[in-house]
Amino acid sequence: MKKALLLVIVMVASQSLFAQVELTPYGGWLWTGSIFMPTYQGNWNSQNAKVTDMGNYGVRLGVKLPNYMIAEFEWNHTNMDFEYRDFDGEQQSIPVSANYYWLGGIRELSDGPVIPFGIFNIGAANFKNTENGNNATYFAVGFGGGIKYFMNDKIGIRLQARIMAPMTFNGVFFGCGISTGGSGCGTGLSSSSSIIQGDFTGGIILKLGAE
Repeated sequence: MKKALLLVIVMVASQSLFAQVELTPYGGWLWTGSIFMPTYQGNWNSQNAKVTDMGNYGVRLGVKLPNYMIAEFEWNHTNMDFEYRDFDGEQQSIPVSANYYWLGGIRELSDGPVIPFGIFNIGAANFKNTENGNNATYFAVGFGGGIKYFMNDKIGIRLQARIMAPMTFNGVFFGCGISTGGSGCGTGLSSSSSIIQGDFTGGIILKLGAE
């Protein structure tokens, strides 16, 4: 992601080559689902482990290109809980800090104060167990759309909905010292299933470049 951030900095530093730069701080809501999670022992042959729905926030930095295109870098943060049952059937919860780093392409569909758009993202998602610091990073893909409304030539509002394509979790991905013998959380859970995430966000657009 350092190369991606450097690319964005170079693009902003060379904004005379582009029409304008948009900075968009935002907040919203990230929803998830359940993960099918088989166990190593017979007490619980399978279960649906839950990743809780939580609020999220972040910032987007976009550089407008020709033909209604925008190249965009985004950082998105949320805190969530991973909930499951151990071998004894007891409910367990692991607090997780998640950071998403996206590179995206936006296609605006019109001119004017109201601008619908579509978006496609690729990037990385880092999940960290906030109790013991264990973490893992996974490839992520997202797509969605939304609408921009500009009150003047410098300030606007952006509303967006996005789906994050399935991400595969092998083991309890944010680390809990888990193995067949058990340590840390004292379980033996593993998963190779996928989860679909998505978010609804709203933010303020600040145009930094010249028209």
